Amino acid sequence: MKLARCAALLSLAASALALQLPLYADGAAAAAAAAFDAVDSASSGAAGPQRIELPRAQAASAGAASTEELIARHRADFTVLTHEEFPEMSVRIKRINAPAAPSAKGKDDSSDPDAFCDPSVTSWSGYIDSIDGKSLFFTFFESRSNPSKDPLLLWTNGGPGCSSAIGLFMELGPCRVKDDGGRGRRVEGPPINGTTYNAYSWNSRMNTLFIDQPIGVGYSYSRYGTHTYDADQGAADVYKFLRIFLGAFERFASNELILSGESYGGRYIPRYAAEIADRNFELTTKAAKEGKKPDASKLLNLKRIAVGNGLTDITVQTTSYYDFTCTQAGLNPLYLDISTCKEMKVWKKRCEKMMQKVCRESFDRSLCAAAVNTCTDQIGGPYAETGRNPYNVQDDCKAGLSPNLCYDLTADIAAYLNRKDVRELLGAAPEAGDFQTCNMDVAAGFDRAGDTLVDNSDYVAGLLERGITALFYVGTRDWICNWLGNKQWIDAMEFAGAKAFKQAKNYRWLVDGKEAGETQRGGGLTWATIFGAGHMVPYDQPKNSLEMMNRWLDGEAL
Repeated sequence: MKLARCAALLSLAASALALQLPLYADGAAAAAAAAFDAVDSASSGAAGPQRIELPRAQAASAGAASTEELIARHRADFTVLTHEEFPEMSVRIKRINAPAAPSAKGKDDSSDPDAFCDPSVTSWSGYIDSIDGKSLFFTFFESRSNPSKDPLLLWTNGGPGCSSAIGLFMELGPCRVKDDGGRGRRVEGPPINGTTYNAYSWNSRMNTLFIDQPIGVGYSYSRYGTHTYDADQGAADVYKFLRIFLGAFERFASNELILSGESYGGRYIPRYAAEIADRNFELTTKAAKEGKKPDASKLLNLKRIAVGNGLTDITVQTTSYYDFTCTQAGLNPLYLDISTCKEMKVWKKRCEKMMQKVCRESFDRSLCAAAVNTCTDQIGGPYAETGRNPYNVQDDCKAGLSPNLCYDLTADIAAYLNRKDVRELLGAAPEAGDFQTCNMDVAAGFDRAGDTLVDNSDYVAGLLERGITALFYVGTRDWICNWLGNKQWIDAMEFAGAKAFKQAKNYRWLVDGKEAGETQRGGGLTWATIFGAGHMVPYDQPKNSLEMMNRWLDGEAL
């Protein structure tokens, strides 16, 4: 039996009206304002949405409305953002809602037919479009505290193939879809009637950007049948998107940027962060050779990464299934008999040697894939056959593994996002088809491409070497990306701060005087376990996960 690995698992708007904004001389504020007014007068409909070219728009904006304000004026319609550096990509975006004044509507307001998720903050939605017909969906919620100064966190769920709507509506987002026991019944009234306010949302102190990637996930779609089945291409797409997005939302450009994810995010996040770091390095190096300072508007202010229950090194994490399932080291009840565990131990030793040879010493994709599949079956299969929840070993998975991932709430999320009024409010494209929380075809594509076989610990080490700090946290009840496997690859990682990390004390961290987990910190790396949590930590332990993030943001030891 083959297990899913850590699953939670352009059209460039061809019909758009192309409005090219000219460059203006310094002090020509009136002309700039007129140019922006001309842009703003463009209607949607047959002529297409308004279109703004970056960075020319910023150059023309002195004394006039900002790009962000222009987008906000067209609330019901998308605005198309293009960038002269990335002609192969554009961004469609619109504002969903914004409070007339701070807390004017209140967190639980249900009277506004256009209110969405959390009416106390400004929110946005849109698509990242590429010339090959790929369109990635995103939602953006500003911070509840100080949006202009708080960090910008980009979040992606894993799979590969699972929508970040899981993170948004079930874990760390500003609201949660109402639990209907998986029945997915229609809730009458405006879209906000289908959700409840999440007091422990991570947008308490961060601007949060949720992205459905790769193509085929959630509301994302492909116009011409093109797909992305590797994190390398995904990294390039995310980098360009952030450059365009922050070109329009200039007030967030200098804010600290954090990339964060879960599950297969252990592959995505280190790779995507490395792409940003490398592109920043190229720009800085080029400027230095020319005797200039780098253009700050082109540099992404990446400072941190955070990964929860990630798949980062599949060879190490696969063999950890024995220790987690068959020994007290896993900190959970033992669900397998001694004879089965004996066989698993034999396979563990065999697999460690086999995967080291074909996946590390001399990488051969086909041989490595065969080894990983065999070892996953032999070491992971026995637990999977118990029928228990792979994301929380203390749950019996009554909701079923497929398609609900053992949680009824995932079906309720899908039902909510398939509501006509919700889709219209968010601008979900008909081409996306019915919303699914996870797309197994995408997972299969990544598997065929061998993307799951990549050891990402070197990316993590490279980021740490460049001063980008990292938080890796794991719920102790998760089996599929368990804490033992994660700690093993972290302890083996080679980087300048490794000695400081290993010498740091591992201790219990507290919330309200109660033990919340264990933590260790050194060399720019923070490690944390969260007691009572499974694969989706913010779902199982919302208060403790928010406290963990806030302390980490403040630079404190947990």
